[in-house]
Amino acid sequence: MKILQILPKIPYPPVDGHNKSMWGVIKYLAERDHDISIICYRQNVNSDCIIEEISKYAKLYIINIATKNNILGALKNLFSEVPYNLSKYNRTEMKDYVINHLRINNYDIIHVTNAHMGWVVDIIKSCCSTPIILRQENLELSIMKRYYQSQKHLLLKFYSFIQYKKFLRYEPKLCSQFEKCIMISPEDEKKLKIFNYKINSTVIPIGVESELFDIPLSLKNNHKIAHIGSLDWYPNRDGLNWFLQNIYSDILKTFPNTQLFLYGNVTENFQINQEVKNNVVIRGFVENIWQEIKDFNLAIVPLRIGSGIRVKILELLAAGINVITTDIGKEGINLVDEKEILIANNEKDFSQKIIKYFNGFYDALSIAENGRTFIKKNYRWEIIATKFEQTYNELIAK
Repeated sequence: MKILQILPKIPYPPVDGHNKSMWGVIKYLAERDHDISIICYRQNVNSDCIIEEISKYAKLYIINIATKNNILGALKNLFSEVPYNLSKYNRTEMKDYVINHLRINNYDIIHVTNAHMGWVVDIIKSCCSTPIILRQENLELSIMKRYYQSQKHLLLKFYSFIQYKKFLRYEPKLCSQFEKCIMISPEDEKKLKIFNYKINSTVIPIGVESELFDIPLSLKNNHKIAHIGSLDWYPNRDGLNWFLQNIYSDILKTFPNTQLFLYGNVTENFQINQEVKNNVVIRGFVENIWQEIKDFNLAIVPLRIGSGIRVKILELLAAGINVITTDIGKEGINLVDEKEILIANNEKDFSQKIIKYFNGFYDALSIAENGRTFIKKNYRWEIIATKFEQTYNELIAK
């Protein structure tokens, strides 16, 4: 079938959860012989080799715009019904391009990714009668709710509360305009249906690459901990700050040789408190993350804000690495505490579970094997692509 995807940014390279989610759908549908076209904003991507790699799987049409935050835009948004995080993606250049593109191209299905690009639904409907689906990688109103609740700065708390109220009014109404809203987790679908039970929705999670299952299980008896995630995304930064300021020092009292390795974009203004600084190693981006951490004992995902599914948890478990996270981190993944993963929701439990883990209280190998088996059964991209294909075909048949 001919598929048009409208995305908020160039979906390659797959170095973060957002890109992995978009790219996995594109790659594995293309490998099933579907004809895929992409319209997206350039954002900050300027590499020819990236565009060349995408062209192996899809036709790429780029709008040369970056949708950055700015203070003036945020202040003007106080008088808008659309949340600021979404409004900055509504651009005349995209509108005009989509209209002109649909005048000369026909598709069997149009796939829009995330509420940020959802505004194009009215434009598309004015041009054609092609079925349109919305892929929601997160329920944005849930993220904004947790963000404002966690804020201590009064001005930011007030502003984010206003934004949350806008999301409550806007996001469910937007989702109802699509023939199908594909949520990434049952939890997100359930929350969305509270606001509008008539939304035609289904759940298709994100996937992982099958090659991760081939990494040998190798849990060494060391005290190396990995944290993977870009710190320019607020939930990652908030979670890591919480771990460093409230948890890590307790672990170091029992195991002073513990080392925490940070992978991903570690922003220059990220502060590490002196008490634990000597036990933190900033690695940033590395060429092969799985080669780097294959012998690590444990990975942490200390999230307190979020929605959707954390692909890094899926990948870590697929690679045979044990994970400790929170209920919010695990949200959307039906894992059992102390069977396939470790769960802790407060400072004391988090530090105590890591200390018990290092002391051999848990059967680390069994947990790793169980976690890998669970992911292999439910989250391979080959399975996920089939579910998208089936959903598309059902809509086209109607």
